[in-house]
Amino acid sequence: MNLWNKKAKSYARYNSSLNEIQKATFVKLGSLQGKSVVDIGCGSGVWTLHLAQKAKSILGVDSSSAMLEILQEDAKTHAISNIKTLNLDFENFYKNNNTKFDLAFLSMSPALQNEKDYKAFLSLASKKVYLGWASRRKSSFLDPIFAHFNTHFKGFYEEDLQGFLNAQNIPYEVEIFNETRVVKRDKESAIENVLWHLSMNGINANKQELESFVKDDVEEIIEAKIKILFIK
Repeated sequence: MNLWNKKAKSYARYNSSLNEIQKATFVKLGSLQGKSVVDIGCGSGVWTLHLAQKAKSILGVDSSSAMLEILQEDAKTHAISNIKTLNLDFENFYKNNNTKFDLAFLSMSPALQNEKDYKAFLSLASKKVYLGWASRRKSSFLDPIFAHFNTHFKGFYEEDLQGFLNAQNIPYEVEIFNETRVVKRDKESAIENVLWHLSMNGINANKQELESFVKDDVEEIIEAKIKILFIK
């Protein structure tokens, strides 16, 4: 089973209010009127629906069918009709893509895994925006559990698109944002969240193993540095 399908029900959804990172990104992007956009690893549409309201058209690409169903549901709810979606991983998308977009967008997605992916992403459009972790995310709840299983948060990559840009002397602008948020989950949801993260790290645990860590409802403090790369 696609692990992102499993995560879809509890994953963040589109919010009509822009957060601080979104506000800063759209200010930097300027007008998207009349522009075509491709959103790689679009997930549930947290960014996609905002982009769609500013652009002429948008294509959302994601390997999770469950995420795309949520995106389409929210687009219908908000009467946003200029979004098309493709249920493909990035490699299978770009191998068959002949379209040149005005903007290629990617936010917090593991879709880019190697040099071929980096090159393919950069070739999709004249303007590119990439959001990723600037350092390993800290979690008051997950970190002790990760330590117990001798692992860590895997969303942060030591080598990512920014490293490739630096190595190739490709110019870009970068902005860093500090984010602190509190997430509250009931005990069952907290355990499911841990099991999902451990599965992403290739660790098969069971609920019984986590009982000592999750005795009640959880209030998790998450601290993160998020980077935005603007590439022309």
